Amino acid sequence: MYLMDSVADAAFLTRTAGNNMRNDPLLSIFPEMEEKLKGTPRFLLDENAIHTAVELTLGRPKVLLEAMRHLRMPYPTIWVEWPEVGRTKLRETFGDEGYIGPDRPLPQRLGFLIDCSDNTGRKGQVTWVWTSPAHEKLSGDFPNVGAVTPFFDLDARFDQPGDRIAGFLRGNLAKMWKDNPVQMEALFDIWRTAEHGLSTWGIEYCKILERQGVLERQLPHMWADVYGEYIIIWAVMLLLTSSRKTVDYHEVSRAKINKLRKKRRQALLYDHTQVVMYLGQHHVAGQRGQPLSFKRKSPRIHVVGSYLNRRNDKHWIVQPFMRGSGETIHRQIKVRA
Repeated sequence: MYLMDSVADAAFLTRTAGNNMRNDPLLSIFPEMEEKLKGTPRFLLDENAIHTAVELTLGRPKVLLEAMRHLRMPYPTIWVEWPEVGRTKLRETFGDEGYIGPDRPLPQRLGFLIDCSDNTGRKGQVTWVWTSPAHEKLSGDFPNVGAVTPFFDLDARFDQPGDRIAGFLRGNLAKMWKDNPVQMEALFDIWRTAEHGLSTWGIEYCKILERQGVLERQLPHMWADVYGEYIIIWAVMLLLTSSRKTVDYHEVSRAKINKLRKKRRQALLYDHTQVVMYLGQHHVAGQRGQPLSFKRKSPRIHVVGSYLNRRNDKHWIVQPFMRGSGETIHRQIKVRA
């Protein structure tokens, strides 16, 4: 089931299962999100597309930051989701530590809702949503909504709290650039475009946890679930707004299945746009870059991975392409004599 469909199902049950559920402040977020999703462009990334976004987050932060200075949201509200298996690259690079555990099970799908607060497309807030064990009052797999949300302004600079900086320096991305002060500062500047805090619903949710006596234990996990994810928001948006065509868009209508669901008195599903990226031999054949001349000494054979390029106010994602000849591989390697 798609993540946005699980939101629709949860909202439907909340509205129709009786006063106790309708008046439950914990469940009120689902009808609220359902209303926002109705008028929102919805993009579902395939595994290759989110893999490419991950590659961008592992690239040079300074280039990503420069591109963000020209980025504008194309719509007042935007929904994006993806299968979490597409981010296997992160766990292969850094290991599972910090990503999954008894209190942080690996989600099947993850996504976010961007809600702009003005018409510049550069200011607003982001709500994170992911699959999780069901609420005790609901049956089935229903999404978890992040209580902590980034309030972003891409034209502002927000100094981060000391404890967040200390935690950030222990994180995997910071360790990648610990010997490069220019890139490290750019990485911090990406996070300085937002203030993370509790949403209006998140405040009510924390009050419930406080009454239950578990807030102190849960709050660090609530921050950890979303704070480190901030960079992927902008990698995804740069992928979707790239000035050169990087991905294919397939419009998906749910009208036929909704006729049947309406008769069965079930929640209606959302139309959406599938975001598809093709990798592999079909993708790299005939792409940018010509085979290296064999007149050169020690010719190299490799595939250049996707990366973010920029010229003045234009930015685009360069798709993987092959240099040299031979078997197609998906990461650049060094071939020694």
